[in-house]
Amino acid sequence: AGGTGEGASSRWVNKATLSDARRAVTTVEFAPRHLGLRLASGSADGVVRIYEALDTMNLSHWKLEAEVEDNDDYSNEMGGQRISMVGAVDNVSSNENLGVSSLSWCNGRFEPATLVVGLSSGRVSIYRYDDGQRSWLETIRLPGHATANGIPRGVTDVAWAPNVGRSYHLIATCGKDNMLKVHRVKRSRGSKGDTAEGSGSQPSLVYERTEILDQSQAWRCQWNVTGTVLASSGDGGMVKLWKSDFQGRWKCVSEIVGDTTGVAAATAFNNQ
Repeated sequence: AGGTGEGASSRWVNKATLSDARRAVTTVEFAPRHLGLRLASGSADGVVRIYEALDTMNLSHWKLEAEVEDNDDYSNEMGGQRISMVGAVDNVSSNENLGVSSLSWCNGRFEPATLVVGLSSGRVSIYRYDDGQRSWLETIRLPGHATANGIPRGVTDVAWAPNVGRSYHLIATCGKDNMLKVHRVKRSRGSKGDTAEGSGSQPSLVYERTEILDQSQAWRCQWNVTGTVLASSGDGGMVKLWKSDFQGRWKCVSEIVGDTTGVAAATAFNNQ
């Protein structure tokens, strides 16, 4: 886009089309600045693709840096396996089989390239690029989204909190099981026993705990710039703001209700 002077019109120009996905693209996000000009996309074919601009001055050329795919066995342990992102499992209906539904980058400057990925199967996993193996590995499988009977429900959104001086990371997820969760993952210099083979001395992530914040429908969640306040929104026309107290317990500190007059009027008209 370009424009000069106040009030000048801006025009967005299509610089590149990335058409590797075999089904609909469901989510896309640029990487943090310190990782270079990269972006990750997730699609309904169950694949996360990572692209890198070969020349930041010429955005018409993007390299497909990683494209990994495997069957997603919801019941298997995943530590240290290669990325496996096909989101279909037996208990998920075909209407919910949307593969990758959401993703979010870790923006920690001292972390390797790391992503959290949510699937339509209800699975939530953290993937990290391993320099030793020159590939993306799954490092942690977080508690996913499922009914009380264990039937998987799709993940609607994931959000990795900005890390400002903390020794741990916070990751928010919400799903069709009407759960809003915050997962805490700590940073550590992994020992031989808790890192993937070939990962060397790069920092490892260790899962600590998960807290359920809300049990109502939430479609989106997002952190503020310091990663201290979480916003969630759902079907009720309300945005909730969540914050942790000095004891680490999350509480709703504010509820913002939008103007639903037009929605109510349209619903009444359609019901006539």
